[in-house]
Amino acid sequence: MDNPLDGLIPDFSFGGSEFTALWQKLITAIWGIAILISIVYLALGLVSMAGASSDSNPNPQQHAQGRKKALWAGVSLAGLAALALIVGAILSFVG
Repeated sequence: MDNPLDGLIPDFSFGGSEFTALWQKLITAIWGIAILISIVYLALGLVSMAGASSDSNPNPQQHAQGRKKALWAGVSLAGLAALALIVGAILSFVG
């Protein structure tokens, strides 16, 4: 059986230039909000780690939870920051 999608290329201009500008603004707004959320989670994780490491009341469990939160937020932030590069690499590798 032949591939029915062979030679087809996605075209995102089907709604005209106004629609293209709108969905691009929407995607970049969502991307920017996701970056801000990951920065907030990173800050919360770092503050949690610092609070758990105080000299007056050290708490290893809270420090570990804060570290885990900060680590995941840092990985998420790096992924979001490099999202265009990641998508471009995947598309160039596949296509």
